[in-house]
Amino acid sequence: MTHQTDLSSADDRQTKSNPLFQWIKIYLHGMKTSLASRMAYRGDFFMSMLIMMVVELFGPLVTLLIYHNGASFPGWERHEVLLLQGVFLLSRGIAFPFFMGMVWNTISRVQEGTYDLLLIKPRSILQMSIITAFDSEDLGKLIGGLLLFFYALKSVPALPLMNWGAFALLFIFSLVTMFAFGLFMSGLGIVWIGNYRIYDIFMSVMDFGLYPRSIFTKVFQSIITWVIPVSLLGSFPASALLGKQMTGVFGAVLCSIAFLVFGLWFFHRMVRNYTSAGG
Repeated sequence: MTHQTDLSSADDRQTKSNPLFQWIKIYLHGMKTSLASRMAYRGDFFMSMLIMMVVELFGPLVTLLIYHNGASFPGWERHEVLLLQGVFLLSRGIAFPFFMGMVWNTISRVQEGTYDLLLIKPRSILQMSIITAFDSEDLGKLIGGLLLFFYALKSVPALPLMNWGAFALLFIFSLVTMFAFGLFMSGLGIVWIGNYRIYDIFMSVMDFGLYPRSIFTKVFQSIITWVIPVSLLGSFPASALLGKQMTGVFGAVLCSIAFLVFGLWFFHRMVRNYTSAGG
């Protein structure tokens, strides 16, 4: 019994000494708190999730109507476009409930004058912004993305393991790009007090990732690849999975990394410029 207690104490000390384990533990506690508060009104919670899922699937529905009427996206079959959109929605479905809530969290707290409560916590402000902003309703986006992804995948022949590896790598960078978007929006929310149009602007930019890169002009393809790497949100990961030829993917990955680094710098710079204000 004493031996088991010693082992348990050793595990606890290891967890406390490891920042990653601490971060995960605190984040899971934030998720639990958010879910508990929403489950107090279960009917509203599940209805909100259903609405989120239906709204996410509206874009793919338009795609089905386009192909049903004889039109198409050049170089892409119907199931391939649906797979691309499934990847895009899957990326959003992971990003929005698990870390993109920091945007609304930051904007609303700055407007209310309660952002200071996060600043005085014994954790980094970015960590606290994410932990306190888990959005359980957005899990509907994740469910919609999973349903569409696996639905489209049924129409695709068996894919080589190499394709899956390249897809997984690029999908990680799609989440990196999403996180960078969240950093920029949160930073702007600190200095642009109470303006939720920030969210709408960035969402409009993100939506270009819902379609194949090849349908845009060469100039615009360059912009969504090497300036704002929106192509990583759907087009590049889906192309890698399907084994399609890709041009500019390495540049897009480098742009995503630079976008993340600049986003981190921008967010912390805006935090330093923060002055407590309400209204």
